[in-house]
Amino acid sequence: MGTWIALLGAGILCGFLNAAASSGSAISLPLLLALGLPPAIANGTNRLPVLVGMATAIWRFQQSKAIPWRLCLRLLPGFLVSALVGALLAAMLPMGQIRVLVHIAVVLALVLLMLKPQRWLRDGDPESSQRNPSLALLVITAGVGLWTGLIVLDSGTYLLMSLVLVGGLALQQASAVKAVLIGAATVVSLAVFIHSGQVAWGAALPLMLGSALGGWLGASLALGTNARLWIYRLLIGALALELGAMVLGWQHPAMRMMQI
Repeated sequence: MGTWIALLGAGILCGFLNAAASSGSAISLPLLLALGLPPAIANGTNRLPVLVGMATAIWRFQQSKAIPWRLCLRLLPGFLVSALVGALLAAMLPMGQIRVLVHIAVVLALVLLMLKPQRWLRDGDPESSQRNPSLALLVITAGVGLWTGLIVLDSGTYLLMSLVLVGGLALQQASAVKAVLIGAATVVSLAVFIHSGQVAWGAALPLMLGSALGGWLGASLALGTNARLWIYRLLIGALALELGAMVLGWQHPAMRMMQI
């Protein structure tokens, strides 16, 4: 019973962070690994709460008509293909060669967030979601798609960076696009893990239930008053905690998954 409650609580936090900002998997993945799941199965099982939380967030964003579907549909093909490639790599290949990239990615993301915070809190270009995305944005989001399929950790942060810094979107609007892209990519990557038998359904159920509630709460926060400031603070806090843990010698969940 205690394990079930812990998974439910982790699911709520995972769904909330993924919908409002990013890094929800930094809550759910360590717990799955601590429960003794093999790294590959923990990686696959974690996709279920991510999917449920994002689906709930999309529903909440759509209720408020906050999703720029035109932009989403133009970014989606490249993002999905890249996510499929990443999931195939995660399910089939050892990943020790990219271990150092996890640490670099966390540090780089934190630096980019803290440099010129006004870029994150601006209103954004109201026409940016109506124009065709630039080649740079297509390429960068495809790269984030690859990471989403491969590891999923912090992919929401990198996607928000792409949409805000390259795409010119306001942080609130970027959060809605992020939910659609990562939600769709999770469907693709989850299919690969299910086909490979790398999902522990018993552990996934309480995570999914919690993530449904957390996703709704996170999306509601992202739509509320001072949303951009709250999203920015959550991003900074999540990355700072990850960096602090690495400095103290804690092993990032992605590191353990790369020991497949």
